[in-house]
Amino acid sequence: MSSKELERLQQAFGEHLRALRHDRLITIEQLAELAGLHPNYVGSVERGERNLSLFNIWRLAGGLEVSVSQLVETLPARVVKRGRRAS
Repeated sequence: MSSKELERLQQAFGEHLRALRHDRLITIEQLAELAGLHPNYVGSVERGERNLSLFNIWRLAGGLEVSVSQLVETLPARVVKRGRRAS
């Protein structure tokens, strides 16, 4: 994965996380408490600065009362460039 792909993925995740949090009218601090994470960590995720673990994705989904699939549903699809096969 290139750094541009990672940046794009983290940014999309953070934007969706923020939108879900705003829809529920909760603050970063409230989400952090519900998810058992530090508010600074949640803020950095929302800004697209973190490549977070599956465990923390699961924790954030629980804090928002959504499924993990709902939390990641808007992530962009990965474009895989296939090389030519040798004969």
